[in-house]
Amino acid sequence: MTTPTAGALGNFLTNEFGAEAQIKNMAPVTAGARRINVLFDAELPDESAGFCLTQLPNESDAFRSIADEVQWLKLAHDAAMKVPEVVAWSEDASILGGPFFITRQVSGVTIPKHVVELCGSQAGLGAKVAFEIGESLAKLHVRGIDEVPADVERPEGTAVDAALAWIDEGMSELLQRSPAFELVSRWLRNNQPPPTPVTPIHGDTRNGNIIVNESGLGAILDWETAHIGEPFEDLAWLAQRMWRARNDQLEIGGFANRSDLRAGYEAGGGTWSDERFHWWKVYRCVWWGLGLARQGRQHLDGTFRSVIMAASGRRVAELEWDALCLIRSDHAG
Repeated sequence: MTTPTAGALGNFLTNEFGAEAQIKNMAPVTAGARRINVLFDAELPDESAGFCLTQLPNESDAFRSIADEVQWLKLAHDAAMKVPEVVAWSEDASILGGPFFITRQVSGVTIPKHVVELCGSQAGLGAKVAFEIGESLAKLHVRGIDEVPADVERPEGTAVDAALAWIDEGMSELLQRSPAFELVSRWLRNNQPPPTPVTPIHGDTRNGNIIVNESGLGAILDWETAHIGEPFEDLAWLAQRMWRARNDQLEIGGFANRSDLRAGYEAGGGTWSDERFHWWKVYRCVWWGLGLARQGRQHLDGTFRSVIMAASGRRVAELEWDALCLIRSDHAG
């Protein structure tokens, strides 16, 4: 991946803002396996501000187009969620070397271990962050699917039907059988929750895709997998053990309890169900295990050669263990 130059970025923003923009302090960040992310300052005639550039160096590796992701971000911003504000974007790869969008910087930390440490250093901070995540997601979930980009797939049947179809596809792609996932998949089919209306969902809200600072939740990041689905798919994803930075006693990201998330979700207008939460927690565990297996296979077959993809494949066994634990009747976490 090649970082865009300050000159090219300055020229683009000068044209966008109608005033000369001087780019300073460009700092690439390591977040994201498939995308370039660069923090920078822009000196403008009337202000000096921090921004973040997010760029797709290879469109074929993208989950969705920049235009669609920007539309999702604007939907979230209009819903009063805590998200970065988009100030400019373009799908013209000739400008910086790939399609991109630019948002205002949000201060805070994003690395899961640092999030857990920060929340642990200030009484009540973790609970506040979880409350604000729940509140933000509820504001998204009450929006209509007609507000979602038109080319985003509308699932046929229920969200549960679509989820189980995805499991079948992922199982068929495994390089070797997984008796653990086969067992848990049967549990999912035998314990399906009743149908419920689909809504816009973020799809990847977790510790690692949020910005946290001393005031609480700064922003929910990474909207490239946003889609139409079941609200509890969003909420249960936060509770996966992998995102807790080894602080397993706190179910939500290693920094809060489920009750904190629930309180925020209900305050934002959402309706809570522990039964639906648990089903989607089990589903998302299997979903992620199969996703890690897919990433490992992509490295092996050359589709997307990356040490990150290779390392992902080595973690499938963790998700098999977690999934089996989750369907034990006496297991609560």
